[in-house]
Amino acid sequence: MLKKIDSNKISYVKLIIDLSDEIGIPIEETKHLVDTVMVFANTKKINYKELKEEILTYLVINMFSLICKL
Repeated sequence: MLKKIDSNKISYVKLIIDLSDEIGIPIEETKHLVDTVMVFANTKKINYKELKEEILTYLVINMFSLICKL
């Protein structure tokens, strides 16, 4: 019997790998980041593009904030 591939799991793994490549941090750290966002987002279905853009925007804003404080 063939198991149905869960598209949310595929999106989750794809999101982790893409963010890890774009940000330049290890996959394990990216997984913790995505897990934290998922807990607060509380979504049943992952919208890959929106979630990725929100995480990247949040990180860029925080980086600029840190730079401005120097």
